Amino acid sequence: MVAHSLSLSRFSKSAKMEVARNSTSLSLLSKLPVERAEKYLDTIASSLCAGQPSSQQCPLVWSLTEFWQSNNAWGDFLLDPDKRLLDILPATHRAVVHKVTESRREDITRQRLHKTDAIGARVLTDVDWSVKLVLGSDTVASLGLPLANLNLSLGDHTVCMELSIAEVELLMASLEAAHKAVTQFRL
Repeated sequence: MVAHSLSLSRFSKSAKMEVARNSTSLSLLSKLPVERAEKYLDTIASSLCAGQPSSQQCPLVWSLTEFWQSNNAWGDFLLDPDKRLLDILPATHRAVVHKVTESRREDITRQRLHKTDAIGARVLTDVDWSVKLVLGSDTVASLGLPLANLNLSLGDHTVCMELSIAEVELLMASLEAAHKAVTQFRL
């Protein structure tokens, strides 16, 4: 355990807290008998592709909060494994983790690719804008600066922004630079 905590010294304080929280949640696996641990981890791997595991699997071992913490931690671990976190588990449970990750490697890889693809999946589908003069604020109204309301539709999600003229110009310059980069990338 000392080597584990020393290896974390290069991380920020928030990263250390996250690792500690995940390692605590991952250690809940040791409460399960080895036979049930393998079935549980296989269910977590399956849930990465479709749905959530049932909380009825481990009602006598964990509280409901522990169950969901463990599910989240093991789901994150399967998608982005950090072998150092396994040091907290008994050797029998580590062997089960290795067995499940090897047997479900294809499904886990497919889910990683799906999550990566989802990052860039949003496409701008509609732009709606309007200009208004704010009269509710003495400082803005006395300057007579108009504000632009910009609504960007990204498929199923809409982003609304209120921008000053300078911010609109900066946004336009950024969009033009992005368009130029994409155009050059395609060539």
